[in-house]
Amino acid sequence: MSKKLANDELTSTDQQAAKPSSNTLGRRSFMKRLGLGAAVLPAGAIITSATRARADNGRLSEGDVSILRFLAAAEILETDLWQQYTELALGNPSFQQALITLDGDMPTYVNQNTRDEFTHQNFINAYLMSKGEKPVNLEPFRKLPSSQATGANKTAKRLTNLMNLTVDTSWFLRYRLSGNPDFGDTFAQIVNLDNVSAIPNADLPPPTDVNFGFQIQFIANVAGFHFATIEQGGSSLYQSFLPKASNLEVLKIVGAIGGTEIMHFQTWQDKAGNAPMLMDNHGNTIFPQLPIAPDPAPDGIDHSAPNDTNQIMPAPCKFISTHLPLCSVIRPISTAQAGAKAAVMGLTASGLFNGQSKDFFNLLAHLAEEADEAERER
Repeated sequence: MSKKLANDELTSTDQQAAKPSSNTLGRRSFMKRLGLGAAVLPAGAIITSATRARADNGRLSEGDVSILRFLAAAEILETDLWQQYTELALGNPSFQQALITLDGDMPTYVNQNTRDEFTHQNFINAYLMSKGEKPVNLEPFRKLPSSQATGANKTAKRLTNLMNLTVDTSWFLRYRLSGNPDFGDTFAQIVNLDNVSAIPNADLPPPTDVNFGFQIQFIANVAGFHFATIEQGGSSLYQSFLPKASNLEVLKIVGAIGGTEIMHFQTWQDKAGNAPMLMDNHGNTIFPQLPIAPDPAPDGIDHSAPNDTNQIMPAPCKFISTHLPLCSVIRPISTAQAGAKAAVMGLTASGLFNGQSKDFFNLLAHLAEEADEAERER
C-alpha cells in the first residue's frame, strides 16, 4: 500500500497541502492515461487518514478502508445517474412509454434500482463512520446541468452526464461466448452507440408518433443498454475486491452488495435485448435489428446463436486456468480488467463525467489507486 497522504481527511475548507504518495510514478502514469497530466491532488479532494488500526483490534485495515471508500464513491455516482433516470421514467410520459416498449415493468425496475443505489451509498458511508472513518462526500462536484424535459428536476445539479454517452455494448457478446477479458479476449459491440443521449433534454413526441416517435424510442433503447453496461461494470468491480478484503464483515458487505449488482445486470441484460429496430422518417436505420431468439429445438438441444437475446444466463467461459473446464461466472474480475482504475477509465471514456473538473478526476484517480493496491492481511 502507498503511504497515507495526510493526518486526517481533508475537507473543502482545509488549507494545508497534501503530502506526496510514495507511489508517485504509478499515480502519475494512471492520471496521464485519463488525460489529466500529473496535477497535484488538491486539499479537499483527498479522503483518507494517516493512522489505521489493523483489523485485529476492532478497526478496519488500511486496505479495507480504501476498498470501501472507492465503493462509496462509485455508489454515489451510480445513485446520481439512476436518480436522473427515475425522474424521467416516472415523470416523462413519452420516455416512460418508450421504456415500456422494452418491457412493461421498466419504469418500476428503474425506480427499484435507484432505491438500491441509495441504500448502498448510505450504508457504506454509515459503516465507515461506525468504524471511526470519515464518509466520502462528492457534493462539491455536483455542478453538471440537469435535463430540461418534463419530469426532471430541472434546477438540480448533477455529478454525471447522461446526454453525451458512448455506451460499451460488448458485454452482450462477452456473456454469450466462452471468452473472458481476464485471458485477453476481446468482444465486438453488438450496437454502436457513440456520443448519444440516454435521457431526453426536452419534451419529445411519444413513440407512437408516426413522424418523430423514433427519437424518444432511440433514447430509450440507448438507456436500456446503458442500464446493463453500468450494472455489469458494478458486478465485475465488486468481484475484483473480494480477494482483497481482510475483515470478515467487509467481505460480507462486498459479497452481498456485489450480488445485488449482479441481479441488476441480469435484469437489464434481459430488457436491453427487447430494444426494437428503428428507422428515422427518411427510412434510414438508426438502431439495428437485434438477434431474434430461435424456436425451441425439437431435439431439446440448445442450438441458439451465441448472441441470442434470450440467453440471459452467463455462458460458460474460461476461468482460473485454461486447463480447467469452462465455468459460468461473472467476467472480468481481475484487478487489471475489472478493478477500480479500470472502472474509472471505462466510465470516463463513456462520457459519463463530461463537464467535470480536474479536481473531480484527481479524487477518483486517488481513490481508485488506493483501492486497487489493497491486499488481504494474513
